[in-house]
Amino acid sequence: MARYVLKRLLWMIPIALGVAVLVFTLMCFCPGDPAEIILGSTATQENLAAKREELGLNDPYIIRLGTFLSDTFIHFDLGESWITGASVKEAIAERLPRTLLLSIIQLIISFGIGIPLGVMAAVNQNKWQDNLCMALALIGISIPNFWLALLLVILFSVKLNLLPAMGIGGIEYYILPALAGCTNGIAAGARQTRSSMLDVIRSDYITTARAKGVPEWQVIVKHGLKNGLIPIITVMGTHFGKMLGGTMVIETIFAIPGMGQYIINGVNNRDYQVVQVGSIFLAIAFSFCMLAVDLLYAAVDPRIRARYAKGGKRRAKKA
Repeated sequence: MARYVLKRLLWMIPIALGVAVLVFTLMCFCPGDPAEIILGSTATQENLAAKREELGLNDPYIIRLGTFLSDTFIHFDLGESWITGASVKEAIAERLPRTLLLSIIQLIISFGIGIPLGVMAAVNQNKWQDNLCMALALIGISIPNFWLALLLVILFSVKLNLLPAMGIGGIEYYILPALAGCTNGIAAGARQTRSSMLDVIRSDYITTARAKGVPEWQVIVKHGLKNGLIPIITVMGTHFGKMLGGTMVIETIFAIPGMGQYIINGVNNRDYQVVQVGSIFLAIAFSFCMLAVDLLYAAVDPRIRARYAKGGKRRAKKA
């Protein structure tokens, strides 16, 4: 198992390099002159030329790419923002925990509601409960997050004055952003849970458990849901990765100084260093998320855990 985890951690290196090259290349083709954005439209051509030379924008693409990769991955120098002059490393250290916290809250709400809805729909297949759950899932996956966010602000902040509309502080500042961003997750969790449970509850061991007189709730939760968790965990992992990137809109609306807002501002200002380094950190965070999904597979399914153990033993014997 430890060998497998080490292998996955090593795979993160080419993933981070690939993301770095891709984002760097895309930023090179973005319209707009960073020097003009920094100095303003009233700057002279001499000042603009001097600023481009200072930022290295006059160097060939391959030299700029090599310098960026060397500074980031060899010297661990993440540089400074071209617009504010602040350290990118310090900004990410401050903002990344907020984005992770918001994404985790969204994940808990999404699948804390979506999984029970999916179980209820599967147990009551083709009944009114099933139709109601699937209708709610359809609505949840169709609602735009930004539209729902604005409605929540109007209702709970402007009309009722119960929750803050923007900014950061206590946990109450994360309630509206989490509610606005979790609707798609609830829908995805409900649909996948229903599909998995319908496959499981038709199995022979479920029929045997019922024939033995096992209480229905144990049949559903202990035997049914536990054995149908693998595809649900997959959806949870991929959806958490989407939440990391999807918080850009939510953080912008609610003025949360997280990674999403940081990268959006970097794109608008052509702040290449912010966008490139921020994207790399999000890619690494997503890679850790996928590693956690694989480890959850092993925790839920003894067959996968045994496969990891056998793989390690075989390699040890060969050595």
